[in-house]
Amino acid sequence: MNRTMKKTAVLLAAVLAAVELTNTWVPAYAAQDGGLLLDEAAEPVEAVVDAEEAGAEAVEAVTTPVADMPAEGTGSIKGTFADSEADLIYYESINPDEDGIPSIDGATPIQLAEGVTEEMCSPQFWNDKTAGSQLEADRLLITQEEINSLNTQMLASKDTYMYDLENMVDKYDAAKLKESLAAGTVPQRATLFVDGVSKDPAAYYKEVADAILATGYTETSRQNQYAVTVRRTTINNIPVNAYIGYTENDSDDEKASAALLVAEPFIIRQTATVFGDVFYWGYSDNCTGWVSANDLAICSDKAEWLDSWKIDVTGDDFIVVTQNQITLEPSVSMPELSQVKLTFATILKTVPEDKIPVSIAERGPWHNYVVYLPVRDADGKYVKRIALISQHYEVSRGFLEMTQAEVLRVAFNNLGDRYGWGGMLDSMDCSMLTRNVYRCFGLNLPRNTTWQQAVPGRKIDLSGMSDEAKLSAMNKMPAGTMFYLPGHTMIYTGTTLMNGKNMAYVISDSGSLSDTSGELNIRSMYGVIINPLSVRRKNGSTWLSNITAAVLPISQGCCDFVKQNIGTVEPQPQPVSGNRVPAAEGQVYASDKDTLPLETFLGNVQNIYISFYNVEGSGITELTATVIKGSKITTKMPVNAVRYVKGVASCSIKKSTGLATVTIKKSGVVSFDMADGKTYDVSFTVESPKARTAAVKQLVKEAKAASADLLTLSVNDLFGTAIDAGTLKIASQKSSSASVFDNSLILDPKVKNTIKLTYTYLNKKYSMTINVD
Repeated sequence: MNRTMKKTAVLLAAVLAAVELTNTWVPAYAAQDGGLLLDEAAEPVEAVVDAEEAGAEAVEAVTTPVADMPAEGTGSIKGTFADSEADLIYYESINPDEDGIPSIDGATPIQLAEGVTEEMCSPQFWNDKTAGSQLEADRLLITQEEINSLNTQMLASKDTYMYDLENMVDKYDAAKLKESLAAGTVPQRATLFVDGVSKDPAAYYKEVADAILATGYTETSRQNQYAVTVRRTTINNIPVNAYIGYTENDSDDEKASAALLVAEPFIIRQTATVFGDVFYWGYSDNCTGWVSANDLAICSDKAEWLDSWKIDVTGDDFIVVTQNQITLEPSVSMPELSQVKLTFATILKTVPEDKIPVSIAERGPWHNYVVYLPVRDADGKYVKRIALISQHYEVSRGFLEMTQAEVLRVAFNNLGDRYGWGGMLDSMDCSMLTRNVYRCFGLNLPRNTTWQQAVPGRKIDLSGMSDEAKLSAMNKMPAGTMFYLPGHTMIYTGTTLMNGKNMAYVISDSGSLSDTSGELNIRSMYGVIINPLSVRRKNGSTWLSNITAAVLPISQGCCDFVKQNIGTVEPQPQPVSGNRVPAAEGQVYASDKDTLPLETFLGNVQNIYISFYNVEGSGITELTATVIKGSKITTKMPVNAVRYVKGVASCSIKKSTGLATVTIKKSGVVSFDMADGKTYDVSFTVESPKARTAAVKQLVKEAKAASADLLTLSVNDLFGTAIDAGTLKIASQKSSSASVFDNSLILDPKVKNTIKLTYTYLNKKYSMTINVD
């Protein structure tokens, strides 16, 4: 025990003695053997939420419950209820000779995984940890226009199992659907516990199926009913309110399939009254199943339904909840608005300025976000209400801009929150956490881990790679990349040192794991945690070794760039005695071809400090630098003289300091005679960037002839300059087939497009237009 802890222990003992509490017992929460024990069943498998994943022609034909599936990332869990040994509260006396004693002020350390520090629990820690991706933490990963395009692609892909609610066929055969749903209501396991009480599975499921047949809609040509959620709820695979388990203390409500947030759309196609409770069966955008009627408000028509939830995704006439949850203030006059819970990633339309009332449910609107909230009247019909969300809550006006820093900030807002299979207990499972994180940016991901890996063009296969190769590839991916192992998904935070070696870290809503080292002690986490990929599963293998894929929910161009980067040969450390003098920490170079440690850019012109500190002993005999015409080079050390051929440069030397400033006019050699007697000859290459339209057109033509899927053009290809420290942007384009990543233009040579580019370097802007025929 360290000196501080010993001092604290002695002081605490003295305080306790003074109040005659030396023998008092204080509570300490303990779980025997480090946590709950996993059932040694087969590895988790992916849930089949509806019939389409099973290959049915239509969802109406067959409904396959998901109740037999374990929580993502877990096996079935035993012993999580209050009557289990693991949840008993143990009491132990304070022993001042033991570590871990509470401090006098009551503060206790946060419990973390091995290799995780408290600093790592801040997204700021990770912002500089993804340098290998060659992407700054605050740089935009994908535009809102590209997000909208990707959403459209996911909706159209059969492998993502998503539903286009706006364009769904309005009429259907309700009688046939009812028979199909009843036929699909069959037990999935030989054991069944309903609210902890053992039941005969066949008899119980038959009773539910009979209720569906007896109370469901009977029309052969029925129209959709359009509904919106009035509170957070779950979509279930059978229409009951009871807790369904496969063991007496099953930690997962096995009937839960997915969750709906407040103000989410739902299309109703069937109903059932089971054990006195009314349910509706229908479609969300990513799942089918049964929803409690009390959680839905039915709209009068499709137009009212669209108005209740549909937003302009490029606008800011809505808010997104970006913290874990919000509870509205109590209300006496409007109980339907009182203490409504808005969970993470809830989206609500805002009230226009000219329609905000002076008072809302006894309160004025100052210091509040004024939003529309759907409520359900006594007849179950939709009513639009105006509600207030206090200013201190964390919400976004419109969707957030997707950067690495923002993705991690939003994800970290959920640290420590509990896990909930299928969205039970107003919580999230692993795939719902990733889905909700990206929902804050306007990206609508599929429901579960298998379907998320089908996001068009964004998957990178990591199976078959060694751990070392995976780590190398991960280091080149941006934070926010989603990693997948069978039954579990996680969000990459970055790579840092652990026990002297590089290790990738992730945040996820996790079921169970064991720490990196020590005895294989599987513990039930059931919460949002940060951990290194060196943690182990119940078979002793690491998460790293089990990861099979990565999905990059970013622009296609960025994703293609990362894929190319991963496929290149690993960069080797540059030797001191090579073509380049290494710069001191914090220095920047004018271009990658420089061998001179040119230091800091100042102001809005290219003013550069020149340092020769690292030249001695480097073995370099020729120093070079590439600059823009008119660049001013100032020495860091005094000089006796500066020599050059007429026309190459001009020079001034400050008498008080002896520092020289050289203005470069054209390519040539400048010699610096330093005050310490050393002389350095620097060969400057002066460049004047200009659009290389004809050369680029030829490169596009060649790529198209070769049937290439994409063409990557560097700043040098585009503007004929090795100076790549500026900013390349797409000013406009007619299609979305081109994007910019790491100052490279990535385009599809097979897609017609007109692309207008700008390249800004300090105070100069260069433009060009590319026509892809």
